[in-house]
Amino acid sequence: MSEMTRLKMWTMKKLKISTILFSVFLIGCFVSARPSKPSSEPDGFRGIRWGTDISTLKDMEKSEQDKSSNGSLVWYTRKEDTLAIGKAKLENIFYSFWMGSFGSVWIDFKDDENFGTLKKELFGRFGKVPESQELVKKTDKEATREPSTIGHAGEFYGWWGKKTEMSLSYSKERHKGTLYINSRMISEERTAYEKEKEKERRPKERGF
Repeated sequence: MSEMTRLKMWTMKKLKISTILFSVFLIGCFVSARPSKPSSEPDGFRGIRWGTDISTLKDMEKSEQDKSSNGSLVWYTRKEDTLAIGKAKLENIFYSFWMGSFGSVWIDFKDDENFGTLKKELFGRFGKVPESQELVKKTDKEATREPSTIGHAGEFYGWWGKKTEMSLSYSKERHKGTLYINSRMISEERTAYEKEKEKERRPKERGF
């Protein structure tokens, strides 16, 4: 593998991770005003429930591992996965497992027509929500972490449920979009775990 290819893969991975963190942050900013349709909230994706252990799934292939998480976060693709939601065509679908437990889905798609079709499909399934472009612009400027790809989105929509949170973003300039679906339970467990690890690490860094 060439140095240029490795650099490109590393850059894309960093953007993916920062975008996920930023989209969860954005959804949290308007949680009370954007509920899902009653009884429509998913508890996973395509028959795999949140928290399912990777060892029980035989049709998954490892895609990449987030080294910054000490190997605890791993991305997979699914064999013979259908790259479509309704009539919207998808570029890829990645499944993330934290500590071996299913925690989120990352979906990429392209072009205006697919975006319109996917948005209509999601509105029909989970309820229509207002666009949140102004919130994206405001929070992207104020965010302390590195710039997120969501900051380039022409449109952004978020859904929040008791078990699942979702974000749909699309850049008309780039003709690319992302649908991110996340388990609240796994996200909260991971946040608590990382806070504890940070507490353990600080005394060691200070030494005596």
